[in-house]
Amino acid sequence: MTTSAPTVGWIGLGNIGLPMARRVLAAGLPLQVWARRREAAAPLVDAGASLAENPEALARACDVIATIVGGPDDVSELHRRMAPVARPGTVFVDMTTASPGNARESGELAALAGAFAIDAPVTGGVAGATQGALTSFVGGDADALARARPVLEAFCKRIVPCGAAGSGYRMKLVNQTIVAGVLLGLADGAALARAGGMSAPAVKDALGVGTASGFLFDSYLPRMVEPGGAVTFTLGMFRKDLGVAHDEAVACGSSTRLLDFAIATVDAACARHGERAGVQFLAAADPR
Repeated sequence: MTTSAPTVGWIGLGNIGLPMARRVLAAGLPLQVWARRREAAAPLVDAGASLAENPEALARACDVIATIVGGPDDVSELHRRMAPVARPGTVFVDMTTASPGNARESGELAALAGAFAIDAPVTGGVAGATQGALTSFVGGDADALARARPVLEAFCKRIVPCGAAGSGYRMKLVNQTIVAGVLLGLADGAALARAGGMSAPAVKDALGVGTASGFLFDSYLPRMVEPGGAVTFTLGMFRKDLGVAHDEAVACGSSTRLLDFAIATVDAACARHGERAGVQFLAAADPR
């Protein structure tokens, strides 16, 4: 890599990926993007990004390659395609909620090309991405992180080194396990409030500074008391995260009792409302 601003390759333009990529452009970093649907990349191209013909072309042209995609299989597919053609010194930064096994595979593939791979999944939602206030949990080589830091700093308020390769993914899975408990509690609390005739403003006024308060409370309670509003995290993506966390818990010999219940609950919600519905529909009334 040169000492000038790194050329950044970006794949992943969903609800959270697009505002993250916008902030990379706003930080003045040269940006090249690829998307399966070319129209998804249009807002970034209009703002000054260049469009790669395919992932391999992107890998050949970029110093830091950032991905935030659907899940472990997508990460594996992309890195298998891109790593063999990457330039020596390239840093792959994956921000997907994926598996520690992905980190092992990505690291091995990158090393064959003289490149590096770090896992750096993020948390903070669409609002955090838009405001540049995400947290990234990073696993992997410290020098590779130093090279990728200008990219991460464009959209992260906190960058937390967690240890060896895979530890960033594992920390995110711990996070998602805890989030599962909070969201399920919020959903049942919101349903109870609705059944008791309580409005979202009344509940927020009463509980918004107490032990039940917090980021998820503020974000989701109004959308759960009367399920609706903006979709920022879908039931399908939540189900995917829970499945990856469950696999990791089994691999580590850890308890899966909450995850078992959460997966069953989210599966039922997906069947009723569809995978593209927001997680606020966890609080929707069950059909009787």
